[in-house]
Amino acid sequence: MIDLNDPVWKAIHGAGGRVDDCLRRLMAGEGDFRETVDCLAENLSHQLSWYNATAYALPHVARLCKKLSVEEKLYLIAQMGPAVATESQVSLSPDSEAYREFHEGLAPLSQEARELVENHMEQIKALPKDLPLFFANSALALLWDRKRAWYLYLCAPWDELPAMCPECGWYEECMDFSLEEEPEFVTPGDLDEEGVWLQKLLTAIGDRELLPRLPYLYGRCTCPECGASGPLWTWMDRAYEEG
Repeated sequence: MIDLNDPVWKAIHGAGGRVDDCLRRLMAGEGDFRETVDCLAENLSHQLSWYNATAYALPHVARLCKKLSVEEKLYLIAQMGPAVATESQVSLSPDSEAYREFHEGLAPLSQEARELVENHMEQIKALPKDLPLFFANSALALLWDRKRAWYLYLCAPWDELPAMCPECGWYEECMDFSLEEEPEFVTPGDLDEEGVWLQKLLTAIGDRELLPRLPYLYGRCTCPECGASGPLWTWMDRAYEEG
């Protein structure tokens, strides 16, 4: 963990204001907790882009979590999920300080998310508005595949998804995924371990938006041009990498 008075904070970047200032206010309990968390989260995940301040902030966020009530932990983790998920869009070298800092914070935050899911479902369900679903996606980013969580943040409310055939390069930028009728190019499939976990969580919070899409997200896409077939997640990977 890098001390908040270390000069490195002047060299690392968030989307706007000083991330270390937000962390100081949170640690000191100054100002409105949710407003400061919102400011921190916006600085670390604006437009779902990666900012190197995220890696250095994460250990401090994990330490802060230990001091919070269950409701405050839920809000903090829900808002930090997008910043964690955007790490999937960069390649942090295992030999880098950023990699070490990111994973130093990731491990305890993941444990906090796991404990909340296992023991505090009623408080998760009681979160206002869309926060239960937002928390579920943040838990996915912390406990499972960060790239898939990033896709879910990016594509919400999931009425359209991109796909690209890895064989012939067929590309559909806005594939209809509204479920008003059966998706044209996607067939449902069995959920893997991650999908089963997410299905249970979404069912527990009473979600009606993402839950019915899960069998298709974990299903297969078939190319209308060459007939090739493969996992939709893989075809989404190709679409974002080359589309």
